[in-house]
Amino acid sequence: MTVQTDVTYVLDRGFVQPTVISAFSLLTHRPANITLRFLLTEDAPALAAATTRLQHLFPGASIECRVEPALDHGMTTRGHVSAATLARLMLPRLVEQPTLYLDGDTLVCRDIAAAFATPLLGLPIAACRDPGIQKALHHRDHGGFASRKSQQHLRDMGKIGHLVDVPNYFNAGVILFDLPRIRAEGFDSQMQDIAAAVALRETYKLRFNDQNWLNHVFKGRVAPMDPAWNAFWGNRMTNRAPFPPDARAAYAPSRADPGLVHFTGRTKPWLVRHPWAYPKRWPWIFRYKAVQRACEAAMAG
Repeated sequence: MTVQTDVTYVLDRGFVQPTVISAFSLLTHRPANITLRFLLTEDAPALAAATTRLQHLFPGASIECRVEPALDHGMTTRGHVSAATLARLMLPRLVEQPTLYLDGDTLVCRDIAAAFATPLLGLPIAACRDPGIQKALHHRDHGGFASRKSQQHLRDMGKIGHLVDVPNYFNAGVILFDLPRIRAEGFDSQMQDIAAAVALRETYKLRFNDQNWLNHVFKGRVAPMDPAWNAFWGNRMTNRAPFPPDARAAYAPSRADPGLVHFTGRTKPWLVRHPWAYPKRWPWIFRYKAVQRACEAAMAG
């Protein structure tokens, strides 16, 4: 029996280019038996046109693109993360069935159905632990030089350790949401409280916004997802100190064969003009660029 897979992106017009590349990589490995939706905070004609083209290229998929006024929350964020990231908090109002949410700065490397089939164990969501936070925690526990980013993570976790499950703190770029269960258990109202999410960040002067909020809302109610489905730049960082040998071994499959690579941070591969100038980020920039070229050629078709 073939199971229908459901995937959702939430974005503004500024993130159309990478989201289309991500969706193209997704559909290349899962061309049929999938519902794919783009939920927009604002009108984006380029994405509407891309949706039509993707549907032509992958007729076995069901692809939709729609502007949702409920996503235009009017709140602001700081740094390189756009305010549209907060809009994912509104998913319980906009999608009826369970869905796998993906950030647009991702590259899907194999059939996403395996991630969608993650056992939820009666819990409302599934997600991967954040390797960056894990790195910081290993620095805390095992010593060694901690980068400025790791030090910031530790400060943030110290501030909100009573509000989130720090050892299992998850990244919000890939989340399997059981939306019917979320509504049935009453998590929807709290999840959708965008003002409270922003207030949490402002009160504690944190780096993350919606991610901290989701970790708070679903504290202790998160099923584990295979780290291969949210590999930060291929999870290269997990193969060296401060990760101890057992943690390095646990992440080894996600390094060898990631199902999804997440391009976290300020460096974004679709904007990189000279991949050779980023040796620490090989081979994933080169692999992304190959998919980007294939996507652009197919879309221009």
